[in-house]
Amino acid sequence: MTKAIDQETRRDRIKVQRARHSAVLGSLARWGRLAIYFVAMLLVCLYCEVVGRVWSLWLTEKGSAARARRANLVTRHWHVVLTELTLTLLDSRLDVRGTVPEGRYIVVSNHQSIADIAVIPWALRTLNVKFVAKDTLGRGIPTVSMALRHWGSALISRQGTRSDIACLKAMAGGLAYWDASVVVFPEGTRSRDGRLQPYKSGAVRVIANETQLSLLPIAIDGTHVAPDIAGFAAHIPKARGVVTIGTPVPYDAWNGRLDEAIQGIRDWAHSTIECGRRDGSVPPPISWIEGAPDLGALSSAVTD
Repeated sequence: MTKAIDQETRRDRIKVQRARHSAVLGSLARWGRLAIYFVAMLLVCLYCEVVGRVWSLWLTEKGSAARARRANLVTRHWHVVLTELTLTLLDSRLDVRGTVPEGRYIVVSNHQSIADIAVIPWALRTLNVKFVAKDTLGRGIPTVSMALRHWGSALISRQGTRSDIACLKAMAGGLAYWDASVVVFPEGTRSRDGRLQPYKSGAVRVIANETQLSLLPIAIDGTHVAPDIAGFAAHIPKARGVVTIGTPVPYDAWNGRLDEAIQGIRDWAHSTIECGRRDGSVPPPISWIEGAPDLGALSSAVTD
């Protein structure tokens, strides 16, 4: 009897040791894959930086069609390769729902993560995409800073100064030259807990009045697990995300009632994200409670 108990105890110990070894090996494999990913990401960024500066900025004239075409090719290549690296090396999944209509648009999207600047253009890769981004991104990041500074995007502060408005107008005036659409995050910053924040129409209004382009609604969910670099390394492996492309809102539909149109896009984004979390398409954030009041909408209503 005692011998049988000792054998069973020994087997249990072996199982525990194997489980520990498996966990250690799994952790080593995960961090090794992350190391390979970040090295590959850096190489892609440096490669695109060199190609972009030489092929587009140095070997073409400012304002030429060749510069715009080459810049668009380099940025699209960067978006696609970086996102494909993430999906392949880190075993992440990103579903795109809806179709990208032809044309140029003001893309109105919620914002959850630093990854959104690569994920959204990947989902909209038939479009040439520019961004309204915070000014601190205009330096120190290979390819990203170059593209934002030199290739048709707008770098602004969060104060809404006259300089910011002038920058938005200049960017809007150049969209036709770049044959580009522009992505605006009307929340103004990333939502670090996955909750949709109030939408502000300021930047959209300036660009819309200058261009009279249609608004293209986008709802993105799942990237909230990586609001910053630390979160990216910890949670992006095996993460799941969804980008949903809505129906364009033409000029005639938003002209004279832009605030209402922006709120309508936010309501659509909120319901789309909620549906995705309920049906299991995207793991919800810990703070998410099904059927909870939309505090962002309530805050927006009070502010208005």
